Amino acid sequence: MIIEGYHRLTLCWIFIYSIWLLLCISPNVKADQIQCDSNCTLMIKDQDRKYLEFKRLAISDSVKVIFFQLYIDGQDFNRNGSTVFYAWIKNSFGKAIFLLPSAYIITSLSLYTIFIGTMNITLIDQAQDCYNDECKKENIFKTLIDFTHLRLNHTCNEKYCTTICRRNFVDYDANFGMKINASCCQQDLLNPAINISQCITSTSVGQMLPFIPWSQLIIILLSVFLSAFTINKVINWYLASAQRYRKIDTTSVYILKDIKRSEIGHIYLPIQDDNNPTSHLTHAIKYTLFAVIIIPLGYQCYCIQRNPLAYFIYPSFPTPIMPSHIKKGWRGEVIINGFMILAIILTDIKLYYQTKYNTDQYLQHDNVSPQRRYISPISFCQSYFLVKTYLYDIIDDLKSLYVIKLVLDLSDLALLLCHTIFGSIGIIRCNLFIAERLTQRFKAAFLTDQPTHLICQLFNKIMSTAFTLISFLYSLSVLYHSIFIFQLFFRVILTTSAFIVTFASHFNLIIVMTIPFMHYIIQMIDTYIRSDQLIPERIIQLQQTLNQEIDNLLQADQGTLDIYVAINYDGTMTIDLPEMLQEHYIRSSINNYIQCLQSKPNHRMIDGIFTFTIRYERLAPNIINVVLMQCIGGCSKCPFQQQVEPVLHCIQKHLQHSDIDHYKRRLSSLYYCLEEGPGGTGIAIPLQLYQYLRYHSPQISLSIGRIVFNIIIIGGFFSIFVLTAMLNYRATTFASLNSALANTPVVYVATVLSLRNLKIVKLKEEEIDKTLLVNLIQYRRGYRLFCTRGIHFKPLLQLLRMAILDSNHPQCLNNIQSKPNDDINTDINQSISYNNRIHPRTIWAIMKEQAGYTDAKNSYVSINSNYQS
Repeated sequence: MIIEGYHRLTLCWIFIYSIWLLLCISPNVKADQIQCDSNCTLMIKDQDRKYLEFKRLAISDSVKVIFFQLYIDGQDFNRNGSTVFYAWIKNSFGKAIFLLPSAYIITSLSLYTIFIGTMNITLIDQAQDCYNDECKKENIFKTLIDFTHLRLNHTCNEKYCTTICRRNFVDYDANFGMKINASCCQQDLLNPAINISQCITSTSVGQMLPFIPWSQLIIILLSVFLSAFTINKVINWYLASAQRYRKIDTTSVYILKDIKRSEIGHIYLPIQDDNNPTSHLTHAIKYTLFAVIIIPLGYQCYCIQRNPLAYFIYPSFPTPIMPSHIKKGWRGEVIINGFMILAIILTDIKLYYQTKYNTDQYLQHDNVSPQRRYISPISFCQSYFLVKTYLYDIIDDLKSLYVIKLVLDLSDLALLLCHTIFGSIGIIRCNLFIAERLTQRFKAAFLTDQPTHLICQLFNKIMSTAFTLISFLYSLSVLYHSIFIFQLFFRVILTTSAFIVTFASHFNLIIVMTIPFMHYIIQMIDTYIRSDQLIPERIIQLQQTLNQEIDNLLQADQGTLDIYVAINYDGTMTIDLPEMLQEHYIRSSINNYIQCLQSKPNHRMIDGIFTFTIRYERLAPNIINVVLMQCIGGCSKCPFQQQVEPVLHCIQKHLQHSDIDHYKRRLSSLYYCLEEGPGGTGIAIPLQLYQYLRYHSPQISLSIGRIVFNIIIIGGFFSIFVLTAMLNYRATTFASLNSALANTPVVYVATVLSLRNLKIVKLKEEEIDKTLLVNLIQYRRGYRLFCTRGIHFKPLLQLLRMAILDSNHPQCLNNIQSKPNDDINTDINQSISYNNRIHPRTIWAIMKEQAGYTDAKNSYVSINSNYQS
């Protein structure tokens, strides 16, 4: 029994050993069966013609790599999504061009294509299934070697040696831990024959170009640092700008001189539009547009670096290569961010109706006005100081054995340290601040204050957690998608600059043309920044000079007074009067005079702003002579003297019975002093005046629109020059330094002449002061049309009025005669009496009852502010 069992066990071991032996032998047998047939070759269609085309490309000095677009029996070699390409390269630096990483090619704007030639080759499979076996790489290598007459022997040096290479393009090639899947036929000095087995053996890019992984890493780190630094600067700029806009009573002002604050914690500013329901709709539109623009653009920038093959110019792939995880990631982005945007929109709509129909209940929430609070800007020094503070706290936690606080401090330090290294500590702080503001708005819209029921309390806690998560994810998504945008921007700049500097000898002519254009753009940006700093400084310095000029004008015995009239869309008129004529009966008299002239030939005001100028001269203390210098029609002596006489009479009577103190009370407030705590005093001017002086005033202003317009025009000139130069980039002179130097004078003259009309002249402080002083005096005296409407014309309406209005209407609405001169004199005397003894609010009531014109309220605001001062 035992012997029988032993024999059975022996047979089992023999059976197992036989199976193992067969498994070990089978690969060798298979290898013997797959020996490539030496007669299996591929032929090139029209080989002689294709070889001449190849030689024409190969002899060009600028061509370092020739990619072969292969077709097998009429079908594209890459039709099934293959990313394998074969190329003939020059060993001078053609191998470096051929082995550039995929991400490097995209982020360098595919500049390597200027060193690349392409040609289509159709291969004919002579034997059945000759191409479809396991020897396809060897067969293609053999065919291309024979086609290019490749010889790798000791007679060629590094400059003139050429070879055939094969590369499989992938997304993550040349990163650390990844290699470029490429192989090239190597030179063997002892054996001139080409060893095909070496041609198909992949070589690590670290052995060919060991610097590529390090350069990739350094460029990525630098671009991340620059993007975080830029966003941090943008956040600080926005916070600094937000503190400059205020509202004093009903006047919006702009702070020229900063109030020095301690840049820690938060800043509380006066809230604007506290109970305005439309502010919530504006909030929804702003946050929605910001997310809709930033998130798709940021994800696209991520995809360009994550999947660069889908954006290749050459080699091009038959079908777009977009991995499934990229598509799934985009669908997830759309769903998650779409839900968060929808939640923000619904919240703002709810707040809009709460504010509009139930303001008292809305104001009961303490958290509905977070816009009153701003975070302070943060600098690098403060970020490092923050890390130092955390280190001290951790040491104290270790001494006191506070385990929970120690864990929290270590977690915060790990999070902050990463952002501090890259200079982005302001990003995470802004992320939390935006999340806090959104959470407060969610709670104000959907949660009740201090619920008494236990279920309501639990519901509030759950919903508060959900609102916090939504708010945090929204701010996180928007900010970090912004980082992707700036990171790709700086990576493209760094990679392109490195590529151009590396191959500078081939870009000499382009570099020579680029320098003047870059110099002009930098100079224009510097001028814009200087103007942004200089104009507020000069406005502050002109305060005393302005007061002196105003006193001289008011004390002068003679002068001119300009009256500006603008025709509105509905036919009504806006009359702009100086402080010396700010009376309702003067405005009414001018209004009647203009209505009468509207029916006179050659005096009709079709559209735009017109000027009515008079001159006054003080002959005695109570005797003033007023004469017409220019009527509305532009005449120095108006032919309709009967209509203009009552206007001159009103002005003469008013000037005779008014004094300097009365005029000063009618001056508009210009400089506002803001005193807020120990921070100091801020100086502000009306916002509409500052925006006009900064962006729209002739000669001294420089707006973003003009900068963008000039850059577009400059880019057009530069593109013309570059594209014209690229027509001959295959020639030897393109890469010749001597040729570039010889063309430098011509290029310089052409660029200077092209930019001559776009040049922005830097004005001196004296010229800026003169222009500022003229505009400040106008605003101080009460003029508004120059800073609110400008030249003011409407082309279509003007054409329509010219076509349908009858300029020779026979009937004159002589409304100026509807009120006798005695009544006018009575109004003048009453106004003179009131000006000496009545509170400005009573003056406003009389003006409102008797005049009824649109600018009366503005006049009252000016009077009231001057009266209180």
